[in-house]
Amino acid sequence: MAMNTGQFQNLYTRRIDLAFFEGWDEEPEQWSRIYKSVDAKTNNRTTQIIAGMGAWELSGENANPNEQRYKLGPLVFTQGQIFKSEVTMSYEQEKDELYDEVANMAKDAGHAGREAVEDMGAQYLQEMYDNTFSSGYDGKATFATDHPNYGDNGGTQSNLSTGALSDTSLKNAIILFRKQRDEGGKKISSRVNRLVVPLSLQFTAATILQSALVAGTQNNDKNVLPDMELIVNDFWDVYTQSRWFIMGPRHQLNMIWWDRPMFEKYPIRNKNKSQSWLGYMRLNPKAENWRHLVGSTGA
Repeated sequence: MAMNTGQFQNLYTRRIDLAFFEGWDEEPEQWSRIYKSVDAKTNNRTTQIIAGMGAWELSGENANPNEQRYKLGPLVFTQGQIFKSEVTMSYEQEKDELYDEVANMAKDAGHAGREAVEDMGAQYLQEMYDNTFSSGYDGKATFATDHPNYGDNGGTQSNLSTGALSDTSLKNAIILFRKQRDEGGKKISSRVNRLVVPLSLQFTAATILQSALVAGTQNNDKNVLPDMELIVNDFWDVYTQSRWFIMGPRHQLNMIWWDRPMFEKYPIRNKNKSQSWLGYMRLNPKAENWRHLVGSTGA
């Protein structure tokens, strides 16, 4: 098949589209090691908190069971936040095929898009302690000492621990984690599998998790902590150097996507003959349940 310059130009501009995602993926994502990535199916995502039944009760022959019921708790409500960007290439750049220059522009747009997602995730980690925007579905911060239970048994539970990160404070957090019950009062017995820290606590955390013998001390104790993945978040370090938390595989700390990152060529040229690529994404992080999480303010 015969090729013409128009076809080559199309390949050239498509290569610019790809450069954005090359920039996006140049470094491994950090947010996705903490958050679960889920897709929203409606404009306003709602998750219903349901209090199920308690443990089955002992009964006798021909005896009627005690009635148990499901109760509705609050609705967890989340709307997506919109992010946009534009990269413009002059007609002269396109005509002269200054590819490296324009590709670097597109890659930088990818870096900027990733920065927005990572920073949003880090800011929400702060919100989980502070509840500045009242995002906690039960009227409490995600990490709190008095989460209300919505089942018949009532009462409250805590998933907020104390203390700077240490072997002792981490063990106390794990014990608190293992005591969690569901809304109906049933013990969850979830396991801890991750420790999340800001960059400033990286080596403290690594020493606690990975050292049986602590260098420079007479500590010869066996490391009895459960096997946990250490997650160090550079972006969270901008907001805290002391907070930390643990999580289990059944956590509901989600990065909710309405529109995943797009970077597309605008179909027509601008008045000055320049060509634009438009970036767009819509997302929002949300803890849709506080269980399977325990955090410490580090104090």
